[in-house]
Amino acid sequence: MKAKLIKKDSPLQEQLRQARRARKTRGKKANTARSAIEVTTEWLKNRGEQTPSAREAFAALFSNTDPQSA
Repeated sequence: MKAKLIKKDSPLQEQLRQARRARKTRGKKANTARSAIEVTTEWLKNRGEQTPSAREAFAALFSNTDPQSA
């Protein structure tokens, strides 16, 4: 962009002000979206750590079986 001399209360000054506000609000929405994605990924990682693996869950089904049933 080229530098321009703009009068303080001109319509162009107001237009630039609104454009800056719009850019700021767009940036805040993007940060919110990123943090939501980060929170979701963190939740999924924590959930995966808490649950046992498929092999362990399957083995737990048969750990307390009756020895006479074999």
